Amino acid sequence: MKISASEQVQRWLVALPPETKRRVRAALRGLEKGRGDIKALHSELEGFCRLRIDGLRIVYSQHRGQIIRLEYADSRDVVYETFLKVLHERKMQNPPAD
Repeated sequence: MKISASEQVQRWLVALPPETKRRVRAALRGLEKGRGDIKALHSELEGFCRLRIDGLRIVYSQHRGQIIRLEYADSRDVVYETFLKVLHERKMQNPPAD
């Protein structure tokens, strides 16, 4: 599988301390192989999954079975609430066509 990352995830990863960055990168290598602390999300985040790395979370989606898109990453205490706001903003900027 191939992994792509949003700009937010890329900036987040660059800003991590070296040891944390190593753990995250190792977890992402595992994710490519379908391994890790992975969980499907529910309710408003249906269709997304999360990868847990200690107190950190990466929300991702899987496309066509071969591409994993890292959508949003942050600490556990804020990641879901903030990602919901991001999704809402995306919908406001790109309303569905009638």
